[in-house]
Amino acid sequence: MARELDTTYSASLPAQLIRPVRMVQLAFRSQTVYCWTGVGPLTWNGLTFLGIGSLGKISAVREGVGLQAGSVTLTLSAIDPLLFAECMADIRLGATVRIWRGNVDASGALIGTPYQLFRGQVDQPAISMGAQDMSIALTVESRIVNLQRASGRRYTAADQRLSYPTDMAFDWLEQLNDLALVWG
Repeated sequence: MARELDTTYSASLPAQLIRPVRMVQLAFRSQTVYCWTGVGPLTWNGLTFLGIGSLGKISAVREGVGLQAGSVTLTLSAIDPLLFAECMADIRLGATVRIWRGNVDASGALIGTPYQLFRGQVDQPAISMGAQDMSIALTVESRIVNLQRASGRRYTAADQRLSYPTDMAFDWLEQLNDLALVWG
């Protein structure tokens, strides 16, 4: 997939020392959370990303040549087990997740504009409980996976009127079920 990379960001790629970061936008029921793979706050595009350091993990993002649904796993560890019910109630299935990739300089400031690496929707969470803490892994699926699901729509007049109230294209369709047509 061709990428429109920011010229400042592109110029930083051939450097001898690169400090890559990933930034994540995740919509929960109570709020939208912005976090990144470093430590401390990072400001970009009017948003403040909270640093989660080594407590968060992002699986590899794979791209293919053809049209295929991909997925990424976001893991947050060292969660207090007392917050389990609150965490599970706040996760919203189907919420939009965006992941960006960028580079930072020695002072921790972003170099250029990061590019969007992945965009998808939250699927079922996986929970790992330990003796002292727990971790939650969210699988984020590409929106292309929706093409594999049945739409649930019907070819009836009532269903057509849900989207187009004045359309009468399907009004006679139900009568065709009982009509015997003789060919030839």
